[in-house]
Amino acid sequence: MSRSQHHKRLAWLTAGGLGIALVAVIVDVTLPPGETLWHMVAAPEEDGGWKFVEIDGVDVSDGGYSLGVRWGEISGFHDGCNSCGFEDLDQPRGALDRSMICTLQACEEKPNDVLFARFAFGSPKMQVENDRLILTLPGHRAVLVRPPAR
Repeated sequence: MSRSQHHKRLAWLTAGGLGIALVAVIVDVTLPPGETLWHMVAAPEEDGGWKFVEIDGVDVSDGGYSLGVRWGEISGFHDGCNSCGFEDLDQPRGALDRSMICTLQACEEKPNDVLFARFAFGSPKMQVENDRLILTLPGHRAVLVRPPAR
């Protein structure tokens, strides 16, 4: 191999490495905090934010109930007043040593808080149907939609 060919290959290799580094920087800057490129590529379709519209046939769309899903597990929720998030996402739902952090605003109880709590603190099965997320527990069903983009 001549010296000229060696320099051309080295130039292409360097350009390719710089291109990969540039893509990595762009992806890192544009990802939401705490997200990884792997999560964007491989996450289950139910991951993300969802707003409750119906629980057990009751319209709850005005209640402000929502939840976040990460890797197919509920990672946090908003009950229309306070927000809570689970710290130990590697712990199974319902584990006694699972940590939860919540805001502590004093709130009036709303009529559908009990319906919502079944799903926020339970271990519902999740299934995406078109643009809706269906959560089910024995004898209970909730319908959620993605919140509108701001």
